Amino acid sequence: MKKILLSLVLLSVFQASFGQYDYKLNGRNDVPVLGGSTGLVAGGFTAMLKNRDDIDADARLDMEMMNFSYGGGLDQMWWFQPTIGFGFQLMYWNAGAAYSGLFDSANNITLSAKTSLTYFKVPLLFHFKSYNRYYPDRKVRFNASFGPYVALMTGYSDEYTLYAENQPGRPAVGGGSVSGTSVKAYNAGTSSFDETGTYKDGLYNPFELGFVFGVGGELRISRRTVLSILVRADIGISDVENKRKNKFKFKGTTTEVDQDPWGNLYSKYYGPNALDLLRGWEANRPATKNLSFGAFVTYKKYLRK
Repeated sequence: MKKILLSLVLLSVFQASFGQYDYKLNGRNDVPVLGGSTGLVAGGFTAMLKNRDDIDADARLDMEMMNFSYGGGLDQMWWFQPTIGFGFQLMYWNAGAAYSGLFDSANNITLSAKTSLTYFKVPLLFHFKSYNRYYPDRKVRFNASFGPYVALMTGYSDEYTLYAENQPGRPAVGGGSVSGTSVKAYNAGTSSFDETGTYKDGLYNPFELGFVFGVGGELRISRRTVLSILVRADIGISDVENKRKNKFKFKGTTTEVDQDPWGNLYSKYYGPNALDLLRGWEANRPATKNLSFGAFVTYKKYLRK
C-alpha cells in the first residue's frame, strides 16, 4: 500500500511539473496572461568597475574578474499583450570591484584591495515573452528584458592592504581605507585602521545611470504563479567617481587643504612612477563605470484572479 501511495504522489508531482496550461485569454484553465504581476527578485553576479587606465595597467594593478556580489528587491510589471509588457524593479544592489597587484617588486610587497558601492536601484524594463498561437498551452516560455536604470548610492568603501610576500606568514605591512568621507591608514603595529582625516565631499557620485539587458525563461508553477530565471548584464554609462576638486582636513586640525583624489593617479591606488613620467604620462583619469554579469530569479504572481 505504501508503495502504491508513493507512486501516486510521484505521479501527481510529475504531472504538476509537466502539465500543460492554456495561455489563451479564455482557455480551459483561464490562466492570466494580461494585466499586472508582482513578486520578488534576487540573484548573484560578478561586479567590476570598468576604467581604461585600470584595465591597461601593468603588474601593479590587476582587476579580478570574479568578484561575486548580490542584489534583490521587488518586481512589478504589466502585460499589455501576451508577448509585450513593461515594469520596474526596486532593488538593493551591491556593486564594486576587487583588485590585486604587485606594489613593490624589489621587496615583493603585494596589494589586495576591494571597492564596495551600495545602491538603491530602479530599472525600468520592457519585457518580451515567446508565444505561438498554434501551441498556446506551453508551460515554459522564453523571455527577454531590456531598459534603463537609475541608481542612488547609499554607501561606499575603498580598502586596500599591502602584504610582505617574502616574510613568513605573509604579514600586512600597510594599507588604507575610505568609507564615506573618512580616511584611515593601516597601522601594522596595532593591526588596525586609524583615522587620518576627512574629505568634505564624497569620492563617488550620488547617482548613476545605465542599461539592463537580459535573456532567460519562465516556468508557470501554478495558475497565477510564475518562476523566471534571467541571465542579465547591468552596464553603467555614467562616471561613478567624483572627479571634482575636494577639500581634505587632517585629523586634529581645522585647516582644509585642496586635494584631487583621482587626478594624479596612474591607475587606482597608484601614482605615476619615474618611468610613467618618462613615457609621457598625463593626469587625465578616464571615466569609471559599473559593470556586472549574473543570474536572477523572480518569483511573481499575477494579480488577475
